[in-house]
Amino acid sequence: MLMNQLTKIFFFFFITVVMTSCTDKKEIRNPDFLVPLKIEIPSELADNTDAVEFIKSSEDAINEFSDNIEELALEGEDLLSKNVEDLDAMDKIKLGKMAIQFVYNSTQMMEVTESMQNYMKDAQSNSLTESQIKAFNSIVKAVENRVKEINTKYTKLNR
Repeated sequence: MLMNQLTKIFFFFFITVVMTSCTDKKEIRNPDFLVPLKIEIPSELADNTDAVEFIKSSEDAINEFSDNIEELALEGEDLLSKNVEDLDAMDKIKLGKMAIQFVYNSTQMMEVTESMQNYMKDAQSNSLTESQIKAFNSIVKAVENRVKEINTKYTKLNR
């Protein structure tokens, strides 16, 4: 009898987990996060479908990186204010998780930056004109500005 009840509980738990993981819901952004970066497509690049697709995918990656870094900063605020000796086992696990997430996010951002640099380096093979290359430089500046905004925001919070 007890085994039958445990089997039913496990079954319902399993179904709940599967249904929860399969739902297609968008996460609600924290309203305190920086406004998502919107990269305007320069007119010089508007007709270049590869460049437009590349810019849009880079924009998505940059916004995900920005949100992830901000989430880490908020999660870690209380942990980072403690002395290492005062951390219990769960705090150390959270800190380890945060470190792994930070490395992962940084790696993602480096990949986006590297792909941008490679795209511009191969400008002639990508049939970009001089004005298109200059337009791409403005996009690189937008990325650099986002990194500065994150640094500024969280430098102010830590004071």
